[in-house]
Amino acid sequence: MIAPHLNPGDKIGIIAPAGPITEQQLRAAEGKIAHSGYQAVSANSILERNGYLAGSDEARAAQINAMFANPDIKAIICARGGYGTTRILDLLDYDLIAKNPKIIGGYSDITALIMAIWKKTKLVTFHSSMLVPEDTDYTRTSMWNIFGNGKKGTKISCEPNSGDGTVMRAGHARGTLIGGNLTLLEQLIGTDYDYSLNNKILFVEEINEPPYKIDRMLTHIRNSKNIKGLKGIIFGKMQGCEAQGENSLSLDQVLNDFISGLDIPVVKDFSFGHVKSRCTLPVGAKVSLRTDKMEIRLLEDVVGE
Repeated sequence: MIAPHLNPGDKIGIIAPAGPITEQQLRAAEGKIAHSGYQAVSANSILERNGYLAGSDEARAAQINAMFANPDIKAIICARGGYGTTRILDLLDYDLIAKNPKIIGGYSDITALIMAIWKKTKLVTFHSSMLVPEDTDYTRTSMWNIFGNGKKGTKISCEPNSGDGTVMRAGHARGTLIGGNLTLLEQLIGTDYDYSLNNKILFVEEINEPPYKIDRMLTHIRNSKNIKGLKGIIFGKMQGCEAQGENSLSLDQVLNDFISGLDIPVVKDFSFGHVKSRCTLPVGAKVSLRTDKMEIRLLEDVVGE
């Protein structure tokens, strides 16, 4: 299932389903949307704060349910990540969401939200930019192009100034694209929002975690899933995840251990993650991965008419 595409002038809802934001950040987020040719509609209670959360669990879930229920809202973009999205997954109205498909995007802690919605409704969601973190022209162009015209055949490539990525295993694969932040992907295992890796292309990013923690999370995924059903892996930017000191495996060693024995294409340092230049990736869409061109290609439309 796909949501209708964005048109210039459409109304875009801003939500804060995880960490809190300030009024100054909200005004800047609204400005980003207006500058891009759309109308911003901020969720009720978006400026609430409950410690490290943007209000109570009920209030944050209500933001999402209300945006999907509002026929004037054509897309929903998260203001920021932080922590707290896993706390509200059981409070979302998935029947309502399925009956009112809309573009919804974010990354980091929002991984749990976009994966859960896809799992429960089969609506294609988006690992996209958010509105508070810094970004670049590449980030904004990638997001608005996909939201406005994400059609079959669209190519997603690395940001030109960030390097071309690195091939770890050469090849060409097709599969359903899923993924996001590694911590959140691990936290979904064993819940109602768990996922299969069979016939999937998995994309993964992380920030500020030492190699042994990356190892622990990847090992949990390996031990809990049929990893041999994977068709391909795309590692994004793993900022702050390199070894500190001598008594550690390197990040590359950890990643190579994870993919050992897998005869599938694998790339790393693709342009997504906790960096300014982030491509937008559709969760739940059929795509191809070509390591020779370092590109992802949509094999089906990810937004409708």
